Amino acid sequence: MKQLTFISILLLFICNTAFGQVTIGRQVIGSTGSFATGTSMTLSSTVGEAVIHTLSSGNILITQGFQQPTVTSSASGIITYTYEQESCIGAKNGAFISVDSVVGCLAPYAITSVKSILDTSLLLSDISLGAGDYIVTVVGVNGCIVSDTLNIDLKSNEDCSLKFYSGITPNGDGINDVWIIDEIEQFPDNTVQIFNRWGNEVWVGQNYDNTTVVWDGLNKTGTEMATATYFYVVVVDGVTYNGWVELTR
Repeated sequence: MKQLTFISILLLFICNTAFGQVTIGRQVIGSTGSFATGTSMTLSSTVGEAVIHTLSSGNILITQGFQQPTVTSSASGIITYTYEQESCIGAKNGAFISVDSVVGCLAPYAITSVKSILDTSLLLSDISLGAGDYIVTVVGVNGCIVSDTLNIDLKSNEDCSLKFYSGITPNGDGINDVWIIDEIEQFPDNTVQIFNRWGNEVWVGQNYDNTTVVWDGLNKTGTEMATATYFYVVVVDGVTYNGWVELTR
């Protein structure tokens, strides 16, 4: 009889405790993450994180998953400039040029003239250029004036297609502060949705164009979203694309 009573009390204790609510906060489990560094690369990861490489070349950082600029020099080597490559054949909105240094001139610089070598009578903008060669005139803060030929390449010799980057760093430094979708402006009939890891829609935009309609790391109420992995669903002309994007502040 005592043994049966003991068993009954033990079962009652198990029943009362086995189904209690347990809350576990976010944490890294185990020690299987890694960290490595070298002359041009630093790589760190923990369990459950996407592995992202960052390479360095001089003062330029290139991080996997982000839209990257191209740094090069003019035909004569006098002007060093950065530009976003014209990404595909038939793009309606072009690349842009930013002058980094000019031999004999003091920064900051202003681009006062951009002309195609095919039609030097046509004055162009420095923020909407197709692939090709351009005669660019730059003025330095010390009054120097330099003209040289700058080139913009194609990223590929294929027709325009969408490219989704997997990183956004909305920290106000002007680099990757918004989530760019290459060539989305060529397809204005689109819808972009951003979801958190629980499947809740946190941001949505119609007619996404990388400028007036673009995700900048805020949710639908204008609140900053936390560093985390988010997921996108993009519908363009009836075709659905989905994937993930890492937001880092």
